[in-house]
Amino acid sequence: MKKIIILALALIALVGCSKAPENTDETHIKLGMMGSDSVVWKRVAELAAEEGIIIEIVAFSDYTQPNAALQAGEIDINAFQHFVYLENEVETLGYDIVPIAKTSIAPLGLYSKNITSLDQLKDGDKISIPNDVTNGGRALQLLQANGLIKLNDAKFPTPKDIVENPKNFEIIELAAATIPGTLQDVAIAAINSGIAVDAGLIPTEAAIVLEDVTISQDNPYVNLIAARSEDKDSPVLKRIIELYQTDEIKELTIKDSKGASIPVW
Repeated sequence: MKKIIILALALIALVGCSKAPENTDETHIKLGMMGSDSVVWKRVAELAAEEGIIIEIVAFSDYTQPNAALQAGEIDINAFQHFVYLENEVETLGYDIVPIAKTSIAPLGLYSKNITSLDQLKDGDKISIPNDVTNGGRALQLLQANGLIKLNDAKFPTPKDIVENPKNFEIIELAAATIPGTLQDVAIAAINSGIAVDAGLIPTEAAIVLEDVTISQDNPYVNLIAARSEDKDSPVLKRIIELYQTDEIKELTIKDSKGASIPVW
């Protein structure tokens, strides 16, 4: 009899564990991010919890993972990319993912520990840029905007699309998160603002040049919250967006990023 009771309790425990809600129609939402230390999203999660919406932050370490997990149904939303990045992933990988809200824009910058002005660049100097298609192209366009190279009209340029390189710069493609560690070894490095802040760099103070961003709803480098298209009208997701797009979160975004991320709502 005692064995029967123990077995019954074990079965109840197993059933209880299997009931964790997974759909966006329920109150448990899995949010995919790069890293898990977002002060902003932890605050949004606190506000959502007061209304019975549990936001679980799922951390990823590679930019290719959050959209793949969203497409596979392993998470419900993600918040790590801009419009250009999502567009490229949808076009090349066939994801059925759509943007459901805009968050902020973080200017890309050129940083150095070896020079203080782009005029000091020498023939053959090394320049490190992100190795993902969209941010790498964005970095190349920033180099072009500052007269260092000239590109063809490729939508997502790579080093192969450089048509003029008068100072014979050596372009080194690296994983975005590792680039701050290359500053001693290169003349300049193109670094995303979020990664720069994580590395202890304040973009508005440390960058030799910052991307000239237009703070508008149409800027393709505005960051976003994405979901599967079938869930884009979910009332729960809409409520999370409302909790995110507030004055409190706007102020927290600016404070936490040291001004590197500029809210666009």
